[in-house]
Amino acid sequence: MNSTIRFYLLLPLITNSFYTLAEDSIAPNEQFDNVERITVTASRKATLDTDLAMSVHGISEDELKLDNGQHVAESLNSISGVLIDQLSGGQGHKTAIRMPINTSGYYLYLQDNIPLQSPAFFNHNALWWSSFNSNVARMEVLKGAGTALYGSGAVAATINILSKEVTELPETELSLMAGEDNYNKIQASHSNSISSNQGFRVSLSFLDNEGWREHTGSQKAEITLRHEAEISAAQKLTTSLVVSDLEQEMAAGLTEELYKNDKTNSGLSDIVLANDPLRKTKYMRLSTQWDINNDDNLYSLIPYLRMRTNDYTATWNQNMPKVESEVTTFGLLALANFEYNDSSETTIGVDIEFTEGDQLSYQPLDFTTSGWGADTYTKGEKFYDDTTEYTGISPYFQHQQPLSDSLTLTLGARYDYAKYKFDNHLGSYGDIGHGKLSLANRSDSFNHLSPKASLNYHLNEISSIYLRYANSFRIPTAGSLYHLSTKDSEDIKAVDPEVSDTYEVGYKANFNNITFDAAIYYMDVDDGIVHAYNEQNQRYLTNASRVIHKGIEFATDWQVSNQFNINLAFSKAKHEFDQHEDFSGNEMKMAPDYIGNIRFRYTPNFVQGLTTMLEIQSIGEYWLDDANSNDDSGKDRIYDGYTVANLKARYQLTAKLALHGRVLNIADEEYAQEVEYRYGNTVYSPGAPRTIYAGLNYQF
Repeated sequence: MNSTIRFYLLLPLITNSFYTLAEDSIAPNEQFDNVERITVTASRKATLDTDLAMSVHGISEDELKLDNGQHVAESLNSISGVLIDQLSGGQGHKTAIRMPINTSGYYLYLQDNIPLQSPAFFNHNALWWSSFNSNVARMEVLKGAGTALYGSGAVAATINILSKEVTELPETELSLMAGEDNYNKIQASHSNSISSNQGFRVSLSFLDNEGWREHTGSQKAEITLRHEAEISAAQKLTTSLVVSDLEQEMAAGLTEELYKNDKTNSGLSDIVLANDPLRKTKYMRLSTQWDINNDDNLYSLIPYLRMRTNDYTATWNQNMPKVESEVTTFGLLALANFEYNDSSETTIGVDIEFTEGDQLSYQPLDFTTSGWGADTYTKGEKFYDDTTEYTGISPYFQHQQPLSDSLTLTLGARYDYAKYKFDNHLGSYGDIGHGKLSLANRSDSFNHLSPKASLNYHLNEISSIYLRYANSFRIPTAGSLYHLSTKDSEDIKAVDPEVSDTYEVGYKANFNNITFDAAIYYMDVDDGIVHAYNEQNQRYLTNASRVIHKGIEFATDWQVSNQFNINLAFSKAKHEFDQHEDFSGNEMKMAPDYIGNIRFRYTPNFVQGLTTMLEIQSIGEYWLDDANSNDDSGKDRIYDGYTVANLKARYQLTAKLALHGRVLNIADEEYAQEVEYRYGNTVYSPGAPRTIYAGLNYQF
């Protein structure tokens, strides 16, 4: 049965079943905490969601405790229109928010409002650098183009991981979790005050996982330190240190034959496995946030230092080159917010970033490839070895003006200037063999002005509607600019940043026992950076495509009774090429027709402290390639999608001891998490079978 039909049939059936069981009424003003209604991502200060003219959703700490996920995807996928694909059971991920499933830089990843990475060295796995495993209080997703506070990459969404604060009273927690495939995780955290005006929190975690597929094991160690000090009644200083070390085995997609016969296969050849390809990444971020509240004005200054390495074997290339990189950033986020007597407010700020990235790719062993374009590689050969310096300076302003008691206008703009300085260490330029092109030292710069405007109308104290326009952009990465092949032209053409315009209308309501959000959006990405060819048939980058993303999203959290709660998140979208040399009019590959998530929580009165949840995740059909091609039998290359169910529970046995467990894919559904058709082959990324986890949490 088609996944869309299955999902729609489930809605009335399960909703009616739970409604029948709901015998107890909920008190008119009783609060529940499954969905976070107060957010900070939009403006860096706490704001009720109905006061914001944008689609922004939060996941509360209570919900995170119930999920107890080993990956951010297990919680983020409960938000309407959000799909995070956990790759091969490890710590990596792909993202699909108002976009197809992709690895491109259309998303901005933050922790405590600080970018996890530089836009010049974007990595689609950046959430693995957050302290999700050791210290997380809640998570927020701002869908669509960001506010004026955010620059390159805040095109389709901004994800913010927010850390736990320091406690005044001593608080010590220990959490243990075990699961199938030798999964083990330990977390520990301690917070306490040092004096009447300062305190600290230290959190750490370690996980070890062999993975359900061959060669998908991972280990990650993580520690976070947080210190808060009240300098005076008006000034607060928050210092954070995040350090992590991840080592992860690498696997690949499966052929159709392997997918049918051996889903646990790594998808790698014996030659590749003999080289034991690993991905290793170390990460460190040190930041201090200095906030000054002077009457109705807020001044915030956040200097930060960020360093990361990312070393791996490129198993998708026959010769398996090693890639090593080290990126160091010094950044500064400065903001001032002024509130006026007429309830208007103005925010001005500037973001400054200086980043240096060293990138190296070399041949780790003697190797001769076979088939078309066979070549012989010698151990020690370098394919690129360079340093790129990146400078970003971004002033912005945003003004919010009430036009009446109910209607508020917000206007903003951000100017981004970005400069690259490329320094090639190879010592030779031009064609260096193996189809590689080495460039001479050079500099490139980009700039962009992003206007924003919105109207927010309060229908009453608990509901609002909004209309929003936001312009955003993304710059090309250092790798796309300077790591070229002989198919490319040495005469790099100047390109403009990819530019996006988002138009959105939405409705929000926070009733006594139900919350509701709905949004309709239209987003175009223009000046898409693609490859074109000159008269010598050499390839170069140029702005020559336009794609359209449009859809509807809605979410509701219904406290049916004191015992039952239903959370529904659903989106339906279409993603298509509007202008493209080859694909105009086609739908984009790996773009699900819909994304749905339903969560049913049952907290029985007869078992105090027990919370259970049934979760159903469903993904609609999508094309396997941008060409929207047919197979040999004439059938469209379309994947039907999948529907899986998870069961989760948490039992607060005593005031100090809680037990938790979850069963993922309880029906043991055989499904593909992703399917793609490329280079004449269909490649499958199998979804995990039924997997059981259990553990405990103890507060000392």
